[in-house]
Amino acid sequence: MEKVNHKIIEIARMSRGLTQKDLASLLPNINQPNLSKVEKGELNVTKETLNNIASTLSYPIGFFYKEELKTPFSNIYFRKRSVIPQKKLDKIFADIKIILTSIDLLLADIDLAEYPRYSFDLTDGWTPESVAIRMREILKIPSGPIKDIVTKIENTGIIIYFYDSPDDKFDGLTAYTNDGHPVIFVNKNMPNDRIKFTIVHEFGHLVMHIPCNVEPWREFELETNKFTSEFFMPKKECYHDLRTVSFNRLGILKTYWGISKAAIIRRAKDVDAIPEATYKYLMIELGRKNERKNETGYVEIDEPKILNMVIDLLKTELGQTKDEIAESLKLGVNDYCKIFDDNDGNIKPKLRFMKSAV
Repeated sequence: MEKVNHKIIEIARMSRGLTQKDLASLLPNINQPNLSKVEKGELNVTKETLNNIASTLSYPIGFFYKEELKTPFSNIYFRKRSVIPQKKLDKIFADIKIILTSIDLLLADIDLAEYPRYSFDLTDGWTPESVAIRMREILKIPSGPIKDIVTKIENTGIIIYFYDSPDDKFDGLTAYTNDGHPVIFVNKNMPNDRIKFTIVHEFGHLVMHIPCNVEPWREFELETNKFTSEFFMPKKECYHDLRTVSFNRLGILKTYWGISKAAIIRRAKDVDAIPEATYKYLMIELGRKNERKNETGYVEIDEPKILNMVIDLLKTELGQTKDEIAESLKLGVNDYCKIFDDNDGNIKPKLRFMKSAV
């Protein structure tokens, strides 16, 4: 007989942005101390209480029998610009855990390219810059700016997910599903240049840090920033452009190279294309023009495709409805649509089933 997964109760609560006290106040016949015991597995949840929890949190009963995510989160996997309030951080982690376990269910019968798990240990002589150049070669990226970066990374078997973050301080996070699928989460509410930088930053962690033993004293964020800068703007290819950089040319360079003005200014300094005084002047001008947080200029970015193609395949090949897919994921239809199917799209599937789903 299936048993309620007490850890999923906690995840469900956090995904709705509620504390134990908040949820207990909405439930009859259970107080916060007992709810805490239920979430810890120290007190069995009654059928009546489970029904009340499911109804209050708008999850189907089956959701609470799901397997929880067993792969860990680490600071190495987590990119953020500043401290996020714990309540919002709890929601972000809960949402991501739900998405990751749901991805495994979606891919159960899908033949998805296996990520080769590239590994470059910086203690073996690699530098962030040399890893970036090697990854451009592996991804068959020609010289110059990178087009369709999302598609190129997803072609390696890495899933990219544009996450609707409840906090604008969240940039991105990398994690594995229980079945070993790597997923890069990025806050879709950021500007395109920030989204692109974060995706490649997380990709850097995947190839340099996550598969390796990283000493705690290593400056892995600095290492990954160096990787990301070289990946987008190889020194030998950008140096000439950056020698003549001026504030008025930053918009053109931003559109051409596909990264922020601030990143371009920093890159010019790092490759010694401009002196320290010019770097400081350009950064001051960026602030004076009120572009430190909201830059002008356009950067293109392509959309993730893997999960859209999976959904399309389930609909076109199996004829499944949104209700049926949601039921298979043990989610309500509203949650399923919000997470995976907020538009019908016209993407033609390029995946195939591994076995009969009948």
